[in-house]
Amino acid sequence: MAEVSGIDRAILAQLRKNGRMSFVEMARHVGASERTIRTHVKKMEENGTIRGYTVREGGVGLTALIRIKVSPGAEIGSLAGEVAGWGGIELLYEVSGEADLIALVHVNDTMALRQLLDKIWMAAPAEIASTTTELVLEQY
Repeated sequence: MAEVSGIDRAILAQLRKNGRMSFVEMARHVGASERTIRTHVKKMEENGTIRGYTVREGGVGLTALIRIKVSPGAEIGSLAGEVAGWGGIELLYEVSGEADLIALVHVNDTMALRQLLDKIWMAAPAEIASTTTELVLEQY
């Protein structure tokens, strides 16, 4: 991911609050011109900082973190490459610590979360040592 400037961070904060905010309104909140906002958003789309705009149908839905511990000797990259593009998985990180991968997921309900977990396990049962799921209660 490219380096993110202060104005980029301000734009991203506004997009997190309201992904449908107009450039004019965003310019007022950020304290920059509409043209500056438009230029920065386009740059962030091109360099991968902004990779899409998520729409969740049926209300807010459920947000969770899935921590995936990979079995010893398993290839993290191949598992990550397979799982990263699935519906419901917004971001997938390779991390240090107890888990090897952490997925940020947005699903409609607990049934959809269960189905996603089952899909992860079915994709590579021999490569996954364990998963731990944490539900997001509040976003600040």
